[in-house]
Amino acid sequence: MDKYLRNIWSASAELEMIQFQTDQAHDGLVQAMCEAMAARMSPADVAAAANMSLSELFDTLRRRSTVPSAENNHAVHDS
Repeated sequence: MDKYLRNIWSASAELEMIQFQTDQAHDGLVQAMCEAMAARMSPADVAAAANMSLSELFDTLRRRSTVPSAENNHAVHDS
């Protein structure tokens, strides 16, 4: 029985690591898009570079405005 539980724990830990890496990559992409737009690149060019439609770009940037706090997982707003 322990063998099966170890396999589950291992797979779960691997999935958690992949999700963490995906979150980090997404945060990096959002940061790069924000910097490009702050440098006055057109939203269409930024969306194309990110392989997104304009609506996907704006949805992604809108969702960035509310992020969990590193201290307590409650939502805080970028301002």
